[in-house]
Formats: sequence, structure tokens, C-alpha cells
Amino acid sequence: MKDKKSEVPAAVLTRADVEKMSWEKQQGAVANELRKVYEDVVEPVEKEYAYDLFKPSYFNDTLTCSTPLVLFIGPFSAGKTTFINYMLGGDYLWTGPEPTTNRFNVVFHGEEMQPQISGRILVSSPNLPFRGLQRFGNDFLEGFSGMQAPSDILKSITLVDTPGILETSEVHARSYDYIEVMKWFVEHSDLIFVMFDPTKLDAGKELRGLFTKALKGHESRMRIVLNKADSVGQHELMKVHGALFWNLSNLISTSEPPRVYVSSFWAQPYKPNTNHQLFETEKQALLYDMLYAVPLEALDRKVAALL
Repeated sequence: MKDKKSEVPAAVLTRADVEKMSWEKQQGAVANELRKVYEDVVEPVEKEYAYDLFKPSYFNDTLTCSTPLVLFIGPFSAGKTTFINYMLGGDYLWTGPEPTTNRFNVVFHGEEMQPQISGRILVSSPNLPFRGLQRFGNDFLEGFSGMQAPSDILKSITLVDTPGILETSEVHARSYDYIEVMKWFVEHSDLIFVMFDPTKLDAGKELRGLFTKALKGHESRMRIVLNKADSVGQHELMKVHGALFWNLSNLISTSEPPRVYVSSFWAQPYKPNTNHQLFETEKQALLYDMLYAVPLEALDRKVAALL
């Protein structure tokens, strides 16, 4: 028999009731109550003052996604897609030795596998938080797609893979405003991973644009990931770590720099003669940050969005 108590809005549940619920049910209960407040209080004011002209579908998109959005940014071959496959426990997204990701891919939970959902369907769905992306036009939508997968991790988070950051000479190769699209995703994400390969640390024009225009003001949700850390020796890794901070020092203006995770995020064993203990500790810390700490913070941000 269906438990009717789980359908009661969060505002009338006792603390004990909420603590007994699974995390997914807690998220759903809070999201439903926030949706009710939005429809009863905020939406009428939004319509009266035409707030959609200023920030199209801002409140609606913020409240529609009940799971936190986790955004992956980085140069080609930094391991973004491999990291997502590692999280999901299988080869859900295609990877290869050459750069493979030249589009935005959203991976979210569903009971049945749907490997290819077009961008036009994603931005038209009232149950997904992507309606605001319609304004970027057909060129962007051609490079935007989604995947629904029955992975347990996706019950807690939604993952967004992004195109690799281009080198300086190729910046004008995009047919849409990449920086503005990235700014939209950054504003709507609860956690942002900026990933680097130890052999590709240079800050080119497009990377500088991301930090100064899209990521600026959102540093508290940003994490730096030095991936493939077992591809270099221990002494070389220290030099790479220092070089990464030096390259980013002029791009990050906050007094407290973002947390940097150092490991190799894939299912393969670490290479010999590298710091396995450090890598494993860093990996566990990142997973805790993403799967437990961030979802709690995401609920707070949803409440704050209505205030």
C-alpha cells in the first residue's frame, strides 16, 4: 500500500518524519513545497512585472530540477566524459583516445534507458530546467542533447558534460556564443568542476573568457580537478600543481581559492610508483562533496532563489 505520509508537503512534516524519508523523497518534498510557494506567491508578481523579459524562466528553471546540476568544464581530453562514465559505472557516453565531446550532453535519471534525446525536446519539456536555453538558437540546439539512464547516482544529481575548451586559434570556430551558453549553465549549476590534464595547463583565450565572464562570482561552487595525476611522477606532480595555481592566479579574484582535487578519475588502477593513497583520499573527498554535501546546499539555494 502506498505511503500517503510521503505525499504531504514538507512544511507540515515533522523533523522526525523528514529524517525517516530517503534522500530522494526529502528532495521531492522540499521541491514540491517550493513549487507551491512559487505558483501562489512569486509567479503572479513575475507575470505582472514581466520579469521573464529580464531573466527568462529564471525562477521556473531553478525550481523545476529537483536534483542538483553538476557541470563539467575543461579542455579537450581532460577526462570529463571518462569521469562521468566512472561515476555512472559504465560506458554511457562515448570516449576515445582523440577528443570526442563537441556538444553539451545532459545525463539524468529515468527508469528506462534513452541514449539520445534531442536538444529541442529538452528545452521544450516542462519537467526539465532547460527552457531558458531556447534563446541561444538553432545552432546551439543542434549541439545540445540528453541521455536518460537508470543509474542510482542520477537519483541524487544531474550531470552536464560540455564541449572541450578550444585553443586560441580556434575560438571563432563555434557557431553560437559559447561563453554566454556556459554562463547560463554556470548560473543554474550547483557544482562546477573545472578539469585539467597535467600536460594541458595553458590558459588560452577561451579559458580566460570562461573565468572572467562566466565563472566570475560563482567561485564558491567551483572545484578544480587535476585529473590523470598518476600520469606523472610524484616530484613532477608537485611542479604541475604549482604551475596550475600560477596559471589560474590572475583569473580567480577571490581571497579563498577553490578546492583542488588531485587524482585519476576512472575505473583503471593507478600507475605504479605514484601516490595511490593520496589519489584515493582525494577521490573519496570529491565523491562526498558531490553526492552528499552539494545536494544539501542545493536545497538551500532553491529556497534562497525565492527570497
